Amino acid sequence: MSTTDTGRRAQPLAGRNRPAKVSAFFAVGAVGFLANFATGIAWLNPGIFITLALLCALIAIPAGHIARFRGRRLDGEGRGLALVSIVIGWLTLFVCLLALLAFVGLVAGLSVLVDSA
Repeated sequence: MSTTDTGRRAQPLAGRNRPAKVSAFFAVGAVGFLANFATGIAWLNPGIFITLALLCALIAIPAGHIARFRGRRLDGEGRGLALVSIVIGWLTLFVCLLALLAFVGLVAGLSVLVDSA
């Protein structure tokens, strides 16, 4: 391995921005949990899949911001991946919020129907 001017070993170029990879992993996980609704398996207990997608999104967003900051110091390494992870994280949060509002609206609508009968 080569050394720099200060005598330290040069770090390998690949993989220096680990938060970018972490944020991408959790963003893909969030999309994966939401994609289970298309397969039908998530309809057995949707609360678990929504909660897991929400937790993955809540991890992907701060990790993505950390990766963007670190990428600025590493000459742009991983900044694009971090930005995509941040956007996917926010979109996942939005979809989870819509699902929660739909569930609350369904329960409220059913309670009005049952109360009026």
